[in-house]
Amino acid sequence: MTRPFTVQCTYAGYWAHIVTVEAKTLDAALAQAIETANASDAWRALDHCGPTFVDAVVEGADADPWDPEAALPIPDRFTERGAPPVVTLAGPGRPGRIEVAGGAVRLRFVDAAGTVTTEVSDSAPADNTPVITVRRRADGRPDVTVTEGRARIRILDD
Repeated sequence: MTRPFTVQCTYAGYWAHIVTVEAKTLDAALAQAIETANASDAWRALDHCGPTFVDAVVEGADADPWDPEAALPIPDRFTERGAPPVVTLAGPGRPGRIEVAGGAVRLRFVDAAGTVTTEVSDSAPADNTPVITVRRRADGRPDVTVTEGRARIRILDD
């Protein structure tokens, strides 16, 4: 038996304004460019837009999808950011093999000898590029933290 759902679908329409600025640093140039662009009415619509995604959903016909009492959780694959990448670290101690599925991540390995950071991806970098830090605990097992995004981590001992 089917049930009605009210779903707000969205897509990101892109507008652009190309500006030229003079600055001493990249950071200053980017800040100045945003300020200059925002003060202008010379924006133009681009011919492309982002993929359609779901902002909000509730069960029921013609309901308010933003009702906090009725809103349903949206599975990652239907959101604007999409499903987070899956990272597989395999091997005893430091990972002997690294695999990434569904995006790009920055991996940071920390031990007494120093820190090594690398970017690993199965595709072009996306907006969600988390930093995954792997440290060895006193008992030898890995301690993994994820910042600047989301990722699913799998650690396999061979």
